Amino acid sequence: MPNFNGQLRSNEIFSALYNMIISQEVFADNLGKHQTLVDKARVDGGLYGDTKLYYATDVLKSAPWGNDAEAANLLALHRPEAPECQAIHLDIFRQICLTVDNYLSKRAWGTEGAFSSFNSVMLGWMRDTKRVYDGTLYNVFIGTTESAEAAQNVNIDVTSAIGSATGIEAAKLEGMAIAQGLADLMIEMGDYSREFNDYGNLRSYAEEGIKVIWNSLFVNKIRKVDLPTIFHKEGLIDKFEEEVLPARYFGEVNAAAIASAAGTERSLLEKDYTVKGVVTHVFPGDLIPAGAAIEAGESYTEDANIICKVLVKLPPYMSAFEVGTSFFNPKSLTENHYLTFGHNTLEYLKNYPFITIKKI
Repeated sequence: MPNFNGQLRSNEIFSALYNMIISQEVFADNLGKHQTLVDKARVDGGLYGDTKLYYATDVLKSAPWGNDAEAANLLALHRPEAPECQAIHLDIFRQICLTVDNYLSKRAWGTEGAFSSFNSVMLGWMRDTKRVYDGTLYNVFIGTTESAEAAQNVNIDVTSAIGSATGIEAAKLEGMAIAQGLADLMIEMGDYSREFNDYGNLRSYAEEGIKVIWNSLFVNKIRKVDLPTIFHKEGLIDKFEEEVLPARYFGEVNAAAIASAAGTERSLLEKDYTVKGVVTHVFPGDLIPAGAAIEAGESYTEDANIICKVLVKLPPYMSAFEVGTSFFNPKSLTENHYLTFGHNTLEYLKNYPFITIKKI
């Protein structure tokens, strides 16, 4: 059926009369599931101060002991190396605005209940909009961020593992290759190593502390064929569906500006794009309309070869405040509502791994 155009339908018996509207219902079940990875990453913020400092220290060293000769070294100083210090700043502030009224717009509704339901749903959208913003922004950051350290960019040779196999057999071989690559990585991360953090400090990571954030494309592919045997060993089954993000969030950032979008680029941020006078509002992860001009570093191209991200500590998402306010305008009889909030620029903690696993 087409959208209601405001025309009542003529009565079947008395053509000069028009059938009345029975009821008006405003749908309130709009968001049945929220992206919750960001909720696990929330850390304390507040109104005082704007910076959290994270300090990373390195291992000490041992030296030969010279027994009696050590007496002369009693007053020698052995200071540790200065710690690395990473600052996370609360420096992004946004506002969600909504105007409602209790007078002229009420005339569009047949009952007080229908009108109240509409206003309640619209006011509820304010905090739901913030949840959409938080969730999509964080998911895109996880899916598109890569460490500059070579050891934190891991390739799994799926092509060689599959060989000439096709169909279900190829999917099984792919799943086994991914499982083995992940198992090998966990063993390496459990050893003493300087490779899996940006500072090059000596670290080792317990398997139960490692977080795997999967691209749903690979989780679904493996699940449909049944989990390969190797996933049931060494606790890997627990990592298989630990965290799963939709495939659209994984990709490569477009560092250069794009004069005219091809329609395949996705946005890294919430923004309006205008093409031929038509304004399209996108959230992080949404496709940018074809023909739009894109600034450098604000878009990414989806990469179907990214299998997962391997982390130990989620990048912190710090809230400055979240305040709802309103203002009644007696001149226009309108009521403005505002939801104002702040958060930090997203960064992963350099003291911990941020590993990207891709298939080749």
